[in-house]
Amino acid sequence: MSNKCRRAVPLNQGRLPDHTVKGSIFVDVTRDAKSLETEPDSSLKPDSSALTEEQRRLAVRRAEMEAISEKEMAKKVFDLAWPATVEAALQTTIRMITASLLGHIPGYAALAVSASGLADRVTRLSWGIFAAVGTGSTVMVARSIGAGNQQRANRYAEQALVMAALLITFITVILIAIPEQLINILYNRDGSVQPEMVTMAINYLRMTAWGVPMMSVNQIVGALMRGAGNTKVTMMTNTTANLVNAALGYILIYGNLGAPMLGIDGAAIATVVSQAVGGLMALIIFFRYQTNIQVSFSKFRMIWREISDIFSIGIPAASEQLLMQFGQIALAGLIASMGSVEMAAHTQGITAESLSYMPSMGFGIAATALVGMSVGVGSVQLAQRYVKVLIKWDLILTTCTASLLILAPRQVFSILTNDEEVIALGAIYLIIMGFIQFPQQLTGVYSGALRGGGDAKATLFNSLIGLWGIRIPLSFLFAGFFGWGIISVWWAMAVDLIVRFILAFTRYRRGIWMQTARKIAGDVQ
Repeated sequence: MSNKCRRAVPLNQGRLPDHTVKGSIFVDVTRDAKSLETEPDSSLKPDSSALTEEQRRLAVRRAEMEAISEKEMAKKVFDLAWPATVEAALQTTIRMITASLLGHIPGYAALAVSASGLADRVTRLSWGIFAAVGTGSTVMVARSIGAGNQQRANRYAEQALVMAALLITFITVILIAIPEQLINILYNRDGSVQPEMVTMAINYLRMTAWGVPMMSVNQIVGALMRGAGNTKVTMMTNTTANLVNAALGYILIYGNLGAPMLGIDGAAIATVVSQAVGGLMALIIFFRYQTNIQVSFSKFRMIWREISDIFSIGIPAASEQLLMQFGQIALAGLIASMGSVEMAAHTQGITAESLSYMPSMGFGIAATALVGMSVGVGSVQLAQRYVKVLIKWDLILTTCTASLLILAPRQVFSILTNDEEVIALGAIYLIIMGFIQFPQQLTGVYSGALRGGGDAKATLFNSLIGLWGIRIPLSFLFAGFFGWGIISVWWAMAVDLIVRFILAFTRYRRGIWMQTARKIAGDVQ
């Protein structure tokens, strides 16, 4: 690029100016914000009359943000990532406790684990739908905060909460009204699944559907808080909810402390109560205690442009989540037809594998927020620096967590169940997935960065290709056509995750996300 400055163009419809690059009219990265205002340089700065006040303000803010040191950057990364990582670790531990309670029910442990796994997949479809609001609002709030526009961040939060309320009502009614039809359509169209498993899954779904509204409230509030740079709220609410779930599950599943022994129904009740606790905590903290975002509905009105901004990013993210959940449902139907041992090994294996998800979850969330804030102020350079720090620490932590799956698979699985058949089969799953954690977790960071940079469609296409182009076809070919069993399904999953990493890495390195970010930020051509 020439060292001569580019021609300044007025902002288009209030969009933000471009990131700092060599020769930019806005700022030379070797200068600080003060010199930008006090040291005119005709080779770098045009006539100030060509710049709007908004452009000058953002130029100064961009220079200040880009002056961050590597040490300060690492601290900011961990300030965002550690609450999400700790939250994931605690959730995983408590989820394993709950799974262990189901996996040790006398007489029908494998059946209980399998049935609850089928029902959980249905309720998780709602997670994907709410991602349309959650992911979109995270990015738009982050950009507004990054640009220093608190009022706009508050408006995006108000629009997101209203849209979430409408979606919550619609989805909850469906789950409560037709659980039997959902289970049979999704898993048992040909009648190949054990009738006991189907009946138990229907009852479990009918009960846990009542917890979806408050679970969704927690999800949306957490998304808004992450966009504002506060990941501690979701850590507190989800950790508390999971503690309640584990404690109440221990009491109700086995009939401890004088309670009736309810088995799998006790697990469902504990889930609903814990989700209610988490949702109420999120609402109380959001409206009474936190100061990152302030909302008021006294003069609320729908702002369709801002709703469109949220959904333009959120719909690809929601589609990605829904594609993933429907793919998991398709696989669950295939595996459930193999028997309760195979289904239990798969379900419990996913729970145990989540031990290794912890770094990727925390750093992926941090990537979306930090890249979003960088784009909001117009600096792709800053976003790239953050991603390098995130990748470095993600690799270090993944090495530790993946080693546990590879070196001690039977010991990990024996925590979840006392069924020797399930343990022996599940240990194979953990070894396979242990080796595949490195590309899988790096994909999480790159995908988070792409979403924060406005390239959410890339992650959608990557998931579509990996899941529906590789995992599902290979699974049905290997297990359904050739009859190679459950292990061949897990190898198909591994191939999918490797391909998805290659796609995400290539998309990031090619710089397509930077072009999208520049367009959103308002590039000066």
